[in-house]
Amino acid sequence: MERAPLNRHRPTKKENDISVHELQPSLFTLDTATAEAIRTAALAITADANTEPDEFGRQALAASFALPEEVRAALLNFSDVGSDTGILVVRGLIVDSDLVDTPLDNKLGIGATTVFAKEMAVLAHVLGSMVAYEAEGNGHLIQDMVPNPKLATTQQSQGSKVELEAHTEQCFSNYKPDYVILGALRGDPEALTYAFSGRKIAELMSPEEVAMLRKPLWATTIDESFQPYIPNPDEIRGPFAILNGPDDDPYVLVDQDLMHGITAAAQELLQKVVKVYIEHRDAHNLQAGDLLMLDNLRAMHGRSMYTPRFDGKDRFIARGFVVRDRRRLWPQLLNDRRTVGAVHS
Repeated sequence: MERAPLNRHRPTKKENDISVHELQPSLFTLDTATAEAIRTAALAITADANTEPDEFGRQALAASFALPEEVRAALLNFSDVGSDTGILVVRGLIVDSDLVDTPLDNKLGIGATTVFAKEMAVLAHVLGSMVAYEAEGNGHLIQDMVPNPKLATTQQSQGSKVELEAHTEQCFSNYKPDYVILGALRGDPEALTYAFSGRKIAELMSPEEVAMLRKPLWATTIDESFQPYIPNPDEIRGPFAILNGPDDDPYVLVDQDLMHGITAAAQELLQKVVKVYIEHRDAHNLQAGDLLMLDNLRAMHGRSMYTPRFDGKDRFIARGFVVRDRRRLWPQLLNDRRTVGAVHS
């Protein structure tokens, strides 16, 4: 396997650095034999992700123990100490040779029916447990992220003609995922996935700004897709801090679209965080066979605009969500034991 970071930046080691050793490089490239081994492990999954999400997850967890040791080691290291970009890209997974045309919306959950989705799930279950959200992607465990001509200018995963602004996934919810995984069945050379880690925010802002970012000075509204399920859809939640946790490995909570400062100074600082993100963010172009795993606690993310053709060969991403400990969600799960009820989010 070739291991190469997306960039060469590494934070200065501190005496009390909890990450201690090496951050996981952001790119992990598979050789042919290792890709075949992952596919073989994934073929043990017989459950349907759309109709049997809990059994699908159980089988994916069991299959994860058959992964090559070096792959498990990289994933576990990413889970433990993270990467300087906040993402890990596994490159070289095998995409189904009989892949159907890219759909025009996300209603059917086509990506979840592929063997590639099973490969994604096996890798994801090294990090934790896959879960679905009732208000996300029609409640599917693995959702289709495709350009939708009716939603092209929206701040949604199916948008394309506008940049998807910087955000933490479900910043408004106590039950947000720990990881977001994006598997590319088809890519687009124009579409860039952006990530920006809490580590970089702390390094690029002044000590005074970092101290302010650790204070609860920002509030947020609720995402549009969740509002129909929420008793008080116009509720303002917060205030929250943008940074929290260890000095050398901070967690980040940001949403460029939904979040606002509760003071003028806080709003100005939020705008500066977005400016620094735009100037210094890491960019990755998802190619067919890539699986991008984003640490949703350690990094904010976004996506560039791009120009779909709507010819059946457009960008086709299968998305999933992972939590490190599903037990904390038991009271919020629907009867399928895998879907977070939207009313709780």
